Amino acid sequence: MIRRTRRLGLAGIAMAAALAPMAVRAQAPSVAAPDTTTEPGAVRQGNFRVSLGAGFAVRPDYTGSRSLVGMPLPLLDVRWRDTVFLSTAGGLPSLGANLINTDGWRAGPVLRLRFPRDQKTNAVLRGMGNIGWTPEIGAFVEYRVGLVRLGAELRHGVGGHAGLVGEVRADLVLRPTDRLVLSVGPRLNLGNDSFTRRYFGVDQQQAARTGYAPYRPDGGLTSAGVAAFARYALTNSLSVSGIVEFNRLQGGAAGSPLVRGGRGNPNQVFAGLSLSYSFGL
Repeated sequence: MIRRTRRLGLAGIAMAAALAPMAVRAQAPSVAAPDTTTEPGAVRQGNFRVSLGAGFAVRPDYTGSRSLVGMPLPLLDVRWRDTVFLSTAGGLPSLGANLINTDGWRAGPVLRLRFPRDQKTNAVLRGMGNIGWTPEIGAFVEYRVGLVRLGAELRHGVGGHAGLVGEVRADLVLRPTDRLVLSVGPRLNLGNDSFTRRYFGVDQQQAARTGYAPYRPDGGLTSAGVAAFARYALTNSLSVSGIVEFNRLQGGAAGSPLVRGGRGNPNQVFAGLSLSYSFGL
């Protein structure tokens, strides 16, 4: 079932160092866009590269949900000298820096913002309580060789959750024409005990309010899937992009009362389409 929401959604962040479609990280995809320094039609003049745009996306209304919501997709991507980046273009809003950027390697600190979970969004969540916006602080690393791009990320939550989360990804990046970039590859998302119990567990108080059996999952692999990204440069400044990602919940996440028993679905899909304008400063 797809239903529209009036909430303004920020879906997506292309981290400057792990640029390939990234999926379900508690309501966000793990899709990252190709590197704007090498994509067709990239604007390179000046110290700053800025991309502004908008689009539309479809995602689960909570991680593990069987319902999808449609949401507007405002896009902002600002990069300074291919070193510092601020973006909302493919997963989680993020701020980071490429402290290492040489010989195919990129690495540095990253700050992402995980979306909140409101118990009013779905009847399955009633009585579970809300989870607020969560800054996640950590680091990333990426290595590129030929057509292959490998990346990993590790972050710690502050606020809505205090867990540790990780991502591992690989992509095959193709440029069939001067204006078209394609990428596709597998995704693994991980979380420790604290993260997994926060988003998929049921404590005694929640059990009393919801009628669900108490559930205390262990951490580990939370989802596995595949992501694809495409960008076509209409001009040197204007481009259209699309992302699709499928993930299947694993381990303790898949066994949650929020997912099992017909309440939710372990198969999670994110898709988005956007138009953006890029310029240099």
